[in-house]
Amino acid sequence: MMNKPALYIANSTAMLVVSSIIIGAFYFQFVLHEDPCPLCLLQRMGMMGVIFGLSLNTFFGLRKEHFGIVILAALAASVFSVRQILLHIAPVPGEPTGFGSEVFGMHLYTWAAVIFIASIIGSVVFLFLIKDEEKSQKRTPLTYEKVVFYLIILLVVGNIIATFFECQLGPCCEDGPCP
Repeated sequence: MMNKPALYIANSTAMLVVSSIIIGAFYFQFVLHEDPCPLCLLQRMGMMGVIFGLSLNTFFGLRKEHFGIVILAALAASVFSVRQILLHIAPVPGEPTGFGSEVFGMHLYTWAAVIFIASIIGSVVFLFLIKDEEKSQKRTPLTYEKVVFYLIILLVVGNIIATFFECQLGPCCEDGPCP
């Protein structure tokens, strides 16, 4: 069994990995000018749900309920990823075979599915390694954990602002705001 500080560092590192995917999505959106589709935005929300569950561990201790949130967010968001994969698996002849650029041979929505599956598997592994801590026990996060958490807060706020500018107050359409 791993010691507690190592589990907390692994938890924060998992948060950092998932947030790096969102940073990559921002790169595609703002540098390569590939606006996210509505399914992409839902996948980002799922990643934020995964991060939310992991961040609860940072401040309230490693608990099975927090990993339950991670698993539920990853399951829900994996539906959106798989839906998008299936939309592009057998495209209409003459149309592109995917949405957006590829990274290491796979589109971002395929990578999202991989991340969600890894989040579920990682949560199960954590569940085997942890014992619930006393709920009344106060925990002080490490500096590394705090830095990762505040980075994630910036990413979430940035994603909210970017989504607002893409969709305004209405629904998001494939090619920007709906007419």
